[in-house]
This record gives sequence, structure tokens and C-alpha cells, in this order.
Amino acid sequence: MPKVLLVEDDESLRILYSRSLRLKKYDVETAVNGADALVKVGIYMPDVIVLDIMMPELNGIEVLKILKSDPEFKKIPILMLTTASEINTIKECLETGATGYILKGGSPDEIAKKINNIIGPPE
Repeated sequence: MPKVLLVEDDESLRILYSRSLRLKKYDVETAVNGADALVKVGIYMPDVIVLDIMMPELNGIEVLKILKSDPEFKKIPILMLTTASEINTIKECLETGATGYILKGGSPDEIAKKINNIIGPPE
């Protein structure tokens, strides 16, 4: 079962997205902020990370830079979770090493589709 680390500070979105992914047969671990994500990535070793950009403490771009500079984690695909108004931020994320991005407010199924395109569907 593919492992997804979902990093989202908004509790309602975190619950919505994690339930949707679990229904599609993904093993999901959640993190509530960037610092939490950095702890959990080393323990959980996900196949893919879905990372919110706008978070307190460490934001998603800071977490992305830390993970992409670490030899142990730099190959993990990272999808940035963003709002449409952050187009320059999305560009920065892609240039920093993000695999892609997902717009908030769309269908939760979009996350699974993007993950399937990157690591393949769950078996």
C-alpha cells in the first residue's frame, strides 16, 4: 500500500483529504505543520508527500527546501497544496524541486489522481 504523508494545518481539510486517500487504498500519515512533517518523514518514510504551502512556524517552501537538500529525503516526490492566487509561489516550489501542485478547493479525488500519475495507483 503506497504511503502518503499529508501535511495540512487546516484540520477540516486534513480530515477530508486523508479520508479520501484512505478510501482509495493509500496508507496515510498526517502532519499538522512543517515541524511535525520533518519529524514524521524520517519515521514514516512516505512514498509521496502532499505539502501545504501556507502554514505557521515552518511553511511548505521551507520544508520543501530542507527535504530537497537532504540526501535521505530528496528523492521523495512532493506535491504542493496551494490556492490559485499563489502562482509565483507555485513557480518557486517547482524550481526548488516540487514534483507538482494541487489546488485547494477542488475535488479530493484530484490528490489521488496526481499521486497515481507519480507513483502509480494502489494495488
